[in-house]
Amino acid sequence: MSQNRIKSAVAACLSLVGATLAQVAIAQQSRSDSGQLEEIVVTAEKRESTVQKTAISLTAVSGADIQDRGLTDLGNLMQSVPGVSMRTSGPGMGEFEMRGVSSTGGNSPTVGFYYDDTPLTAPSASNEGKIVISPALYDLSRVEVLRGPEGTLYGSGSMGGTIKVVPNAPNPDAFAASAEMTFADTDHGGFDHAENAMVNLPFGGGMAALRVVGSYSHDAGWIDRVVIAPGEFPPANGTTRGNVLAAPIAAEHHDVNDVDRTTVRVSVLIKPVDGLTITPSFFYQKLAAGGLPYIDSDPGTDAHYQPFDVSEDYRDEFKLGSLNVKYTTPVLELSSITSYWSRNEPLNQDTAESWTTGLGLTGYTPAQGGIGAASAIEYNPTHQTTEELRVSSVGDANPKWLVGYFYEDFHSAWDIVFPSQNGAAIYGSNNLFSYFSPMPIYQQSVFGEVTYNVTEPFAITVGARRYHYIAPVNIDQYGALTATVVTSTVEKDQGVTPKISLSYDITKDFMLYATASKGFRPGGGTGPVPTSGPLTCEAQLQQEYGSTSFVAGPISFKSDNVWSYELGEKLRLADNRVTINGSVYYEKWNGVQQANSLSSCGYTYTANAGDAHVRGAELEIQAIVVRDLTVSANAAYSHATMVSTPLIDAGFDPGTPIQQVPQWTSSQSIAYRHGLTDQLGLTARADNTYVGSRTDATFAINQLPAYDLANIRAGIDGGRWSAVLFVNNVADKRVLLNNIVQDAVNLPTFNRIAVSQPRTAGVDFNYKFGM
Repeated sequence: MSQNRIKSAVAACLSLVGATLAQVAIAQQSRSDSGQLEEIVVTAEKRESTVQKTAISLTAVSGADIQDRGLTDLGNLMQSVPGVSMRTSGPGMGEFEMRGVSSTGGNSPTVGFYYDDTPLTAPSASNEGKIVISPALYDLSRVEVLRGPEGTLYGSGSMGGTIKVVPNAPNPDAFAASAEMTFADTDHGGFDHAENAMVNLPFGGGMAALRVVGSYSHDAGWIDRVVIAPGEFPPANGTTRGNVLAAPIAAEHHDVNDVDRTTVRVSVLIKPVDGLTITPSFFYQKLAAGGLPYIDSDPGTDAHYQPFDVSEDYRDEFKLGSLNVKYTTPVLELSSITSYWSRNEPLNQDTAESWTTGLGLTGYTPAQGGIGAASAIEYNPTHQTTEELRVSSVGDANPKWLVGYFYEDFHSAWDIVFPSQNGAAIYGSNNLFSYFSPMPIYQQSVFGEVTYNVTEPFAITVGARRYHYIAPVNIDQYGALTATVVTSTVEKDQGVTPKISLSYDITKDFMLYATASKGFRPGGGTGPVPTSGPLTCEAQLQQEYGSTSFVAGPISFKSDNVWSYELGEKLRLADNRVTINGSVYYEKWNGVQQANSLSSCGYTYTANAGDAHVRGAELEIQAIVVRDLTVSANAAYSHATMVSTPLIDAGFDPGTPIQQVPQWTSSQSIAYRHGLTDQLGLTARADNTYVGSRTDATFAINQLPAYDLANIRAGIDGGRWSAVLFVNNVADKRVLLNNIVQDAVNLPTFNRIAVSQPRTAGVDFNYKFGM
């Protein structure tokens, strides 16, 4: 990030602070007609509170705000939250990171992800990353973002923070329904549309309700798949790709990365007796993409160039069933959350150029001595069963306490095959490579937290989680390009993740807090790292491990953990018309799991690369500046670098930035609503997000440039209905979001890069019934 960019981001936030404080007097003089900022009830500490009364760094976005901003994708929402960065390989393939704790290595994410009370923070060994589902955002209660290690209440995988997507619960008190239709056009692409509907049906005389939500959307693609004429694909010249723009074209498939998403959510709330609530629910989502949203860095057009006509379709089917039971008495509350979910993500990727260049072959077609058409087929099936039992105090008891038990039975498999058209003629088999690695993890933990008010304004919170996990690591590797390898080992660990927090209410609207907490991430399996054959990595492994003897290809890695130390404040001014929340933190990250790119052979594996330190800060401001006008701004800074490493010349020397961590991020918005009549209002808003530059690894360490994106909306709000015109990505910028680790061989000649959606303009209609 340039110095000018840094100065501009800081200046924008400081200017807003000055403008906000200058308007306090105005806001106080007009408090009868200027309204107040929304108080959002959250369950970040697994009991109800509000953002301003919860002594952690927390952002909550209400369902109403999500609708007002026109957000349909979780990734777009997270870009506006301070301290959060995103690594994405496309729709439904988002990986979130917080506070410099990246997840480019390992099998598990560093940010916990919850849909309601169900954890979806499962390990994933796919090349697309530790990806979470991209749920439809229609009819949500809120999205909560908890920054910093949440190892006590949320366990493994939450060492950077936690994201909770909370849908609206069934309401047994009243009938309600709503509908939404969106029509848009994407530049360089085509027609987009989305339809959403919800109905809430009370029954049983106010003792039960059924809520059904359905969504369907089609997003047009904008990336082409260009097939070069047979035998005419240009060979690479050293580290330079051949001139694919000058090659004759056999076929051109336009806008291949279109996406269809279907979502159904059904939940029932039953209150058979006083204090008892039973809520079974089912969530289903299917995403189908005609192609991957990746461009080729060389030549850098909105296209992928290939020597053979190999499609790259992608599917993501997710099913979640859960049963939540809660029983409340005057002195305590008992909760049980039982969940089972499954996910299947078959993906097909073109690999002909990767294999041909990596193997040093002179041509592509069989007649030229090549392997012909080739692809990678990933299956990535996953399923998980979890149970959480909790008992907690209720009301204003002092102390407030909570104890619980958690169980997880998770099964994942990285199942990938590399078929080829003509591999048998060269290597003896058309199966170039196959890799099957089931990765189960069995985890149990007990946890507890207690908050004691020493005095009315001064509270101490102490918590701890005792965890134990077992992760068998099995690898079955075979094919023409590798020796058959069958290995079996077990990664297991146990320990305690403690937390202590002090908070002091200087006034009812001004809180200071300090927190020390620990989070961890499980170890797991890695590979393949070939140590023989045409693509051997043995020489580089010996160099990195400082050995002159044979170094076996790594097959596993250990857990890593983070200690975080944080100071924060939460301030409300002008009768809750202004909020200013900020925090500073320092983190010690031990045994960092990082992606290690072996440039000599084009393979990447996970290594415990050493230790890192992270320091940073976040600032959030929201203010009703004058009547009808609300401004918001936030900025986050994160400096994350390695401080030690056991590896030699592996790119992790002290001072090396942690991969995928932007130093600066910021977001600003202006929202306006002016009443024309008692029921009719004019609405308008503008949003802008900025993400600084960051590094990642494919063939080598790469630099992704900084970017900022702006969206605008304006329309009419009629109370029960609204009609809004919008333009997303107003400047039609093509943002480079992520360098993709190739399924076959990473090349020095070009990267494949996930890019952002071009400018999209349209209209959004909403209608509510019975509310």
